[in-house]
Amino acid sequence: MKTAMLIGILFVFTAGLFGLTDYGTSSPVANDTVDPSLSILAPNGGEVWYIGDNNNITWTASDTNFAPDSVYLWYSMNGGTSYTPLASAIDISGSFSWEMPSVQSYNAKVRIKVSDSFGNFSQKASASSFTITYVPPMAPDTVNVDTSNGIDAVITWQPVTQTIYSTPITPDGYIVLYNESPYEHDEHFFYYLWDVTSGTSFTHGGVMRRRGAMFYEVVAYKDYAGRMANILSAARANSDTRLSLAEIKQAFSESSLGGAK
Repeated sequence: MKTAMLIGILFVFTAGLFGLTDYGTSSPVANDTVDPSLSILAPNGGEVWYIGDNNNITWTASDTNFAPDSVYLWYSMNGGTSYTPLASAIDISGSFSWEMPSVQSYNAKVRIKVSDSFGNFSQKASASSFTITYVPPMAPDTVNVDTSNGIDAVITWQPVTQTIYSTPITPDGYIVLYNESPYEHDEHFFYYLWDVTSGTSFTHGGVMRRRGAMFYEVVAYKDYAGRMANILSAARANSDTRLSLAEIKQAFSESSLGGAK
């Protein structure tokens, strides 16, 4: 009798345990461990962007679980040695309008970071440096050479002032270059003759008596940092050394020289 009662109690208790251990099936849990894909389109190296202008930083990014407002931007003026925050927690549209800083740099970069909802992120910087510089002046207009006196060549031109971002860009001076042959498309064969910082003419004295032919080019420049004055002063002091237009551009930075005529 006692044995039968004990078996009954155990049966009821065991049945209760089976009732307690009943379970259901939950939905699958996703665990994303993949970093977003990121590519910088611009500026990615070699661009020349001008102070005062607005340019678009552009990129492409993809991920299945992007977090909202998950893009961060920085810029560097020293090739990536240090970065300055530019924008935080912006959307992943792939474009950001950037007003250029007022400091010149030939070694600028941008850095972009994107992340997803699981904390995965990708971060990239411009592949190589780009330039932030001042707007160069336009080329002088209507360059003429008067040799009517049979002795001198009087070179004259008309200045051109352009207005960029509400700022008139007037040249600080003009470089007069010469060559005895018409290599007009080769900057290595046009040499520094003189620079003019006041007026729009230069007289190459006595050249008609010494040369059968001469070709001239006039280049406008804006000397924002005062470097051109030093370059040309050294050229005047050492007249035995011919300084080509290509060498002037290399020393001064081609992006800061204006147009030539």
